[in-house]
Amino acid sequence: MQHNILPEETWEMKNTSKDNILFEIYQELGECYTHTQNLGKAMEHFNLAMQIDNSSERPYIGIGVALLQQNKSAEAKKHFEEALARNPNSDTAVAGLAMALSGNGQTIEGFQKYQEALDINPENMSALMGVITGAYSFERFDVAVSYLQNYLALYPGNIKILYCLAGTYVKLNRLDDASEVLKKIFIFEPNHAASHELLKKVDMLQHEDPYRKCQNS
Repeated sequence: MQHNILPEETWEMKNTSKDNILFEIYQELGECYTHTQNLGKAMEHFNLAMQIDNSSERPYIGIGVALLQQNKSAEAKKHFEEALARNPNSDTAVAGLAMALSGNGQTIEGFQKYQEALDINPENMSALMGVITGAYSFERFDVAVSYLQNYLALYPGNIKILYCLAGTYVKLNRLDDASEVLKKIFIFEPNHAASHELLKKVDMLQHEDPYRKCQNS
C-alpha cells in the first residue's frame, strides 16, 4: 500500500504555511505603515514578523528604515547590521546602512557603502542617489560616472539619470561627453528645460578663451 504524508507531517506543513502567510502579512503591513508615517505601528508589525522568522533580514531592514525616518541613525545602523548578518548580499540593507552612517556623520563610510550596494545591485536608486551626493561632496565624480553608466546600461531612457550623468561630465570637464548625453535627452524629451540650460553652459565653456580660463582658475 502506498502511504501519503503522515498526519503529523501534514500538520507541520500547514503550520509552516500559516507562519509564512502571517510573516508576509505583518511585513507588508509594516511597510504600509512606514509609507503612511505611522512609524509606531510599522515597528510593531515588523517586530511581529521578526518573532515568526528571526532568520529573515526583511523585518530588520523595515525597523531600520522606520528608525531613519525618526532621525535615529545610531539605532538604525544596528538593525541594518543585523539584517546583513542574516543576508550579506542584501543591497537594500547595505544602502540602509549607508544612510545610517551618513546620518550619523560618517559620510565617507556611507559613501563607500552606497558603492557596495550598487556593486550588488546597480538598479538600487537610493544607493545611486547616495553616490551622486557623495561624488559632489568629495569631488569623486569619476566614481559617480561609473555607476551612472551601469544604471543607464539597463535603463538607457531614464531622463533623470541621463541629466545627472551630463552634469557629472561637466564637473569632470568632459564637455563633449556632456553634450552627447544632453542630445540623447532631447530624443526622449525635446523640451527638457534643465537640459537646454545645461547645454548652453556646455557651449559657453567649450568656446571660452583658454587663457582667461587659466587666469580665473
